[in-house]
This record gives sequence, structure tokens and C-alpha cells, in this order.
Amino acid sequence: MIFRRKRLPDELVEPRRAFDDQVERLEAARGALMSCLPVGRVDPAPVEVGLDLVADTLAELSVELDAWRCPPLEEAWQGCVDAIAESRGTIAEAHRVARESTELEELLGAVEDVDEPLGHAFGQAERAFNAQRR
Repeated sequence: MIFRRKRLPDELVEPRRAFDDQVERLEAARGALMSCLPVGRVDPAPVEVGLDLVADTLAELSVELDAWRCPPLEEAWQGCVDAIAESRGTIAEAHRVARESTELEELLGAVEDVDEPLGHAFGQAERAFNAQRR
């Protein structure tokens, strides 16, 4: 028995490319933010630097998000729009915590408030794309 790999419908190929490009940039920014957390023996870059990178990336993605908007993915797309808005709304508080707190747990919580909605929503969108394969 021969199995063929499921493919995206032709009308979703370009939206998927746009999505993948956006996810790649978002993951780089999220990774940079996590690398700024003060764990281990090496002094990382200030958390504020990582937060600024995430904020800049989210501003760019907000403008570009329509590149993969299409009817079969509308719910997942809206979830990403909402997650970006939620994360952008928590960055100022995360900056405040990074400036004022010496408690790692408090800093981790503030960074998680920025990061978690993005990971969840874009993961859901990835699954939505994969569900369209035929």
C-alpha cells in the first residue's frame, strides 16, 4: 500500500507561506525574550530588550497578518489577532516588573503574560492549516 502525503489546497499555499514567515519571526522574538531571563550563570541582556523586540515584531505582524487571512482559517486568524492585542497590552506591565522587581518568579510571570497567548494562538493556527490538508 502506498500512502501519499496530504497537501494543502492550492488556494492555501501562499497564505501558508506568509504564515510560516510570520511564525519564524515571532518565534525568533519570543526566543530572544526568553534568553533575556536571568537564569543560569551568564548575565543575559536586559529583559526590556527582549520585550522591545517582541513589541516591534508584534507591531510588524499586526500590519501583515491579513496575508494569510482566508475563510477556512478565519477563526484561527482571529485568535492570532486577539493574542497579539493581548500580548501588546501586557508589555508595559512586563516592562514595569522588569525595571522594579528583583523576584525571578514575578519576572517570569510578567514575561509569560506576554508570551503565552502568542504560543497558544499561533499553535492553534498551525493546527488549523494542517487540518486543511487533503
